[in-house]
Amino acid sequence: MSRRSEEQAALAKGVWSDSYLFYKKYHGRPADPGFWDEATKDFGEIMKKYEGATVCGRLMLAAFSLLEEETR
Repeated sequence: MSRRSEEQAALAKGVWSDSYLFYKKYHGRPADPGFWDEATKDFGEIMKKYEGATVCGRLMLAAFSLLEEETR
């Protein structure tokens, strides 16, 4: 496996894991006044961790979208 492939694999693994942990943290919680502020802050921290990688943004938006649907 090339170095680039190893880096991409590590990125994918990290982003999948962090987006799932993010979802799991907020899933099932009542959407009280601080819910979205806290979730948005965590979202931003994860994006920073992966330096705004496109794949991170896409997976985090998918997780965020699921949480939005659950709170309707």
